[in-house]
Amino acid sequence: MPVRPPRLHHAAREGVEYTRRDVDLDAKPEWFLALSPRGKVPVLVADGTPLFESAAIVEFLDETHPPPVIPTEPFARARQRAWVDVASELLMGQYRVMTAATQADFEAAAKTVTATLARYDEALKKGDLAGDEFKLVEVAVAPAMFRFALLAARTGWAFWAAGSKVEAWARRLASRPSVTSSVAEDFPERFMKLLADKNSYMAKVRPAS
Repeated sequence: MPVRPPRLHHAAREGVEYTRRDVDLDAKPEWFLALSPRGKVPVLVADGTPLFESAAIVEFLDETHPPPVIPTEPFARARQRAWVDVASELLMGQYRVMTAATQADFEAAAKTVTATLARYDEALKKGDLAGDEFKLVEVAVAPAMFRFALLAARTGWAFWAAGSKVEAWARRLASRPSVTSSVAEDFPERFMKLLADKNSYMAKVRPAS
């Protein structure tokens, strides 16, 4: 089971017809390893040819299935890419907070995640991010926001300020049909089981009310 839902939501957003095949990353089948040199998801197979790595897949879909999520104006495109780099920090921080087994490790990871989400919140307040569009940044953060919303619902742990712009943005992304349809129906249950199997602190301890 993947720790993060692959960015198939971008294909769904583009209206591309595709067939999803879920892969158990703890027991990767040979056919998958033949398609993915690094053994990671996602992999897109188009006309019989595999394409791996999220960024490459997003750019391919963007160029072949308009409307684009990547701005054509150079400065706007550069700003989007800068916030995508922040999304990489968010994804790494989220992984650490989910897999932390002790309170100390969890609190350290949670501090980092909370700070990163606060940066997004400030950008939304200032208008640096529109928040109501679906551009490159949204493609990058949607998997993380989907999991944050799931964690808040299933464990009570939320890493954004209640009522903040980043919370509203995250919940909009998490509820997009293109995002929810990109994972298996039983993903929430399998995801929570994975956290329990990993001895995740947040799966064992509820936040103080």
